[in-house]
Amino acid sequence: MNYRQIIEDCFAGRIGERGLVPGDFDLLAAEAQAHAAAIGVEAGEGGFHPLTLARESDDLDELERVAGLLTARFKRLVVLGTGGSSLGGQALTSLVPGHGVEFLDNLDGHDIDLLLARDDLGDTAFLAVSKSGGTAETVSQLIVCLRALQNIVGEALAYHFVLITEPGDNALRKIGDQFGLKIMDHPTDVGGRFSVLSLVGLLPALFAGLDVRAVRQGAAAVLEAAIASETPSDPALGAALAVGLLRQRDITASVLMPYANRLKDFSAWYCQLWAESLGKDGTGTTPIQANGPVDQHSQLQLWLAGPADKVFTLIGLKTAGSGPTIDADLAQSLGADYLADRQIGDVVAALYQATATTLARNGCPTRVIEIDDLDEAAMGALFMHFMLETLIAARLLGVNPIDQPAVEEGKTLARGILAGDAV
Repeated sequence: MNYRQIIEDCFAGRIGERGLVPGDFDLLAAEAQAHAAAIGVEAGEGGFHPLTLARESDDLDELERVAGLLTARFKRLVVLGTGGSSLGGQALTSLVPGHGVEFLDNLDGHDIDLLLARDDLGDTAFLAVSKSGGTAETVSQLIVCLRALQNIVGEALAYHFVLITEPGDNALRKIGDQFGLKIMDHPTDVGGRFSVLSLVGLLPALFAGLDVRAVRQGAAAVLEAAIASETPSDPALGAALAVGLLRQRDITASVLMPYANRLKDFSAWYCQLWAESLGKDGTGTTPIQANGPVDQHSQLQLWLAGPADKVFTLIGLKTAGSGPTIDADLAQSLGADYLADRQIGDVVAALYQATATTLARNGCPTRVIEIDDLDEAAMGALFMHFMLETLIAARLLGVNPIDQPAVEEGKTLARGILAGDAV
């Protein structure tokens, strides 16, 4: 397995009254694992395509071909998409610096003006992603960028754009057909926030030079282990922790805090996955994005001395002994002897360990996930763990994790406002 999950500091015997009671938790964990097994059965019968994508490879040859054409022609890829159409790709490409992929994930006229004013648009490819093909933000971005590029590259326009949308009559397909653009099918049975293992997440990753086969292999290893386990698997235990703490201790918020900038975008991906999947029928818990060590200086005070309503997941990497060395003479001259000859990774490791210990000592339920090597397989494993954890938690809570009906009202109203309708 590409990670280790440690949950001991979520129990009353370790942290006091805010912790779980082992006997009650054991029953809930067994129920969670039964749901994991049921998901495995349904996946074997053709269900849960977002998960079973991890087992597939037939589509990767075409993805690699398209990515190869893009990288051969262009220095930069700009992804037009919002929410699940963007967050998975951002999380994956964060693994490598200078990857040449940019994400225009929030609609902001100022940012688009800056993009279109750059003098390297001729070296830029665009990937527009909308499952429905009608997302107002993405359609708006695409139209503006199409017209701007048309004025610069003329008849070569089609080489600059790839569209991903589901089959059918929708705005993205109409635009693609009108301008002769490459259109790739978004799986109809894979929702945006669960799409990271599909072409939505993997095409940007390929442009960035990542091994997407390893991503799927890492995800598949977690899936197979979870659904086949006779004892509660890591994703089942994670789901049972969240639901058990909600029911027993009224813990209504979930903080995810990785100690690596390369996982900062992963936290954003997790927040959408957890919030949109579980926030139904008056239940669910609120996900909170944090990044270590920096957010020790902005949020830790509230966590330790504010409302006792949070469970914490810290993700730690094997950083000790990595990074540049701190000059001993200069550190000692500043009275910071403890830093002398230490490497930056040593400091990060110490802060990670100290924060986890401090949270637990102050009665805060704290789970840690440890990773030795943050590579493509480990990222795939993390994606699968949290997708499974979310799906299992939804079954424990009795909600549908796939839809998001509360979001649709705002989208409908926005279209009406733009059309001149009264609100």
